[in-house]
This record gives sequence, C-alpha cells and structure tokens, in this order.
Amino acid sequence: MSKTTTKSSKTQHLSKEQLIEAIRKKKECNARAQAIVESLLERNIDEDAFLRKLKDINQCHYDDIVDERNILQLCSYPLCDKVLKNVPAKQYQISTTTNKVYDITDRKKFCSTKCFKASEYVKSQMLTSPLWMRQQEIIPEFKLLKLDD
Repeated sequence: MSKTTTKSSKTQHLSKEQLIEAIRKKKECNARAQAIVESLLERNIDEDAFLRKLKDINQCHYDDIVDERNILQLCSYPLCDKVLKNVPAKQYQISTTTNKVYDITDRKKFCSTKCFKASEYVKSQMLTSPLWMRQQEIIPEFKLLKLDD
C-alpha cells in the first residue's frame, strides 16, 4: 500500500445527507446567533435571559454586540441601560500613578470602568468554537460581575 492510499483510507468521508444536515445546522445556529445579537441591542435586558442567550453565541458575536451598542450610543455592556455622553475623543490615557500610557479605544464604548470590566468578564467565559459544533462541548455556567452602583 502506498502512503496516499493509506492516507485516503483514513480520511472520513461524509455522505451527501450528512453534509446537507451539517449545512442546515450551521445556518440554523447562525440565524439564532444573529437574532440574539439583535435582541441584545435593546435596553432593559433581563439578567437571566441574557445568561441563557450566551450559550448560543461566541466571542465574535459578543464583540458585534459591543460594537453595535456603541454605534447606538448605548453603554456596550448589555445589562447597562445608560446612554453614552461626553465620550472622550482621545485614544490614549496617561496614568500619572503608574507612569503608563493606555489605549482607551475599547474602554470608551462603556459608561464606566465597572461596565467595561463586567463585559470583559462575560466575554472571557465564552466559547470560541463554531456554534454548530457545540453538541460535543461542555457549555460553561456563565457568571456575572456584580456592578453594585
């Protein structure tokens, strides 16, 4: 047996039906994720509903939510209803206490450092895998940082 024959015999071939089912599953997952992204652009998001929706999106979808809320001039943390006002035009912040320069591009999308940290905490728990391949994965139980105004 040649190396190419051995290689191809080990390759798993999907049937036409399996391929069609995989494509259908991918479309279904993407449509559900898109609906979730759109629903999280609203104000007054319920905490429990938010946590339930996170299992059906990945970090890329969450980044879309952050960016879209920013375009709408809302705090980019979905559980915050504040409108963004007086957003600094500058890109960098100089800290005199640490003598460091910080890029605040992402931080400017949030009404406060608390919301920024809470959002980053949620995002850090999210899976990065394709949505349609999640049936083999263990979905984490998402937790929130308490904002305690």
